[in-house]
Amino acid sequence: MATSSAVVARRPQSRFKYALFSLLGLMFLFVLWNNERFIIDHAHPDWTYYFPVRYLLIPHGLGGLTALLIGPLQLSSRFRTKHVRVHRIMGGFYIGGITLAATMGSYIATVHSSAPLRVFTYVTAITWLLCAWTALASVLKGNYQQHRQWMIRSYAVTTLFVTARVVLAVPIIQRLGAGASAQVLWTLLVLSLIFTEFGLAWRSIFGSRRPASRVVAAS
Repeated sequence: MATSSAVVARRPQSRFKYALFSLLGLMFLFVLWNNERFIIDHAHPDWTYYFPVRYLLIPHGLGGLTALLIGPLQLSSRFRTKHVRVHRIMGGFYIGGITLAATMGSYIATVHSSAPLRVFTYVTAITWLLCAWTALASVLKGNYQQHRQWMIRSYAVTTLFVTARVVLAVPIIQRLGAGASAQVLWTLLVLSLIFTEFGLAWRSIFGSRRPASRVVAAS
């Protein structure tokens, strides 16, 4: 009975997770068409802008794409339980993808971005690397709960590269002009981190607790 009730209790959370990843998948497809089409369509206006750093974008994009695609599997409790060895191997690729994407993104920003976007890229890259490598350090120390929490934080930063492009494509945001891009990106970064922390603390804040009187009586 305890096992079946635990499964039922997890279902709403699982459904929310699947819905969230499905939404992320749809946004990813939109970004591929709306923002990354310049890779094959050289008539796209972004091709002229990115042409000087086109070869640097390859490792940056592949690293970010690796982390983006591997993340959902790494955060799946069912997959992690059934495929422990695969989970560890993919975790290495996930950390490696983030490290490659963050370092290359910082270099591209240094040689090919305005000062406001450069600062944003540096801070985001440091945050991304800090979350990912803290997750790795946690699991090496055997602290699996901290590992999972830092993995979630790192993936929240990973998804920023999809959500930011979707938000910047919203007409009302586009009307603000290119000068407002940095402010929009900073806002998204802060909100992503805040909502992630809120999600991690949700159960401890709003979860049901046994009344203190019953705990004392039981002891």
